[in-house]
Amino acid sequence: MRIADSNLADQILDVHITDQGIFYFLDGIVISELNEGITYTWEEAKNAIDAAIEFYGDDYNLCYISNRVNKYSVKPSDWLKFYRNNFRLNGYAVVTKSENSWFNALMEKLFSKVDIKRFDSLYDAINWCKTHNDCCNKKTIAS
Repeated sequence: MRIADSNLADQILDVHITDQGIFYFLDGIVISELNEGITYTWEEAKNAIDAAIEFYGDDYNLCYISNRVNKYSVKPSDWLKFYRNNFRLNGYAVVTKSENSWFNALMEKLFSKVDIKRFDSLYDAINWCKTHNDCCNKKTIAS
C-alpha cells in the first residue's frame, strides 16, 4: 500500500521528492517509496539523508521504512558509506510482499549494523519503529 492510499496523512510532517522517489518525514520515522526500475546508490541516498538531517536536526533518533511498492535495486556495498558518514538509525523496516525485494534487503543486511525487519503491512512497520525509537510518539496506529 502506498502512503497516498493510507490513513497516514495527518502523521506526515514533511515530504521530500527526488528523481528517485518520495520520502515522507513523520515523528522520528522516514518512509521512502522509491521509483520503479532505479538503482539506488549512496550518491542518491545522500540527498535524502541531507534533507532528513535538515528537517530533524543534528540530534535525531530515526527509524527508516523502505515501503517497496515498486521494483528497484539497491547497491548494497553503499551501506558501508552510510556508516562511514555516521548517519544513525535505530531500526530499518522493509515493507514488501515480494520475495525478490526481501532478498535484496537481506543482501543490504550483510552490510548493515542496524536491525532490519520485514513487514507485510506499512502500519505494522510504523508501530515496530515506534517501539525502537526513543523520540517517536509511542501511540500505535490502527490499519
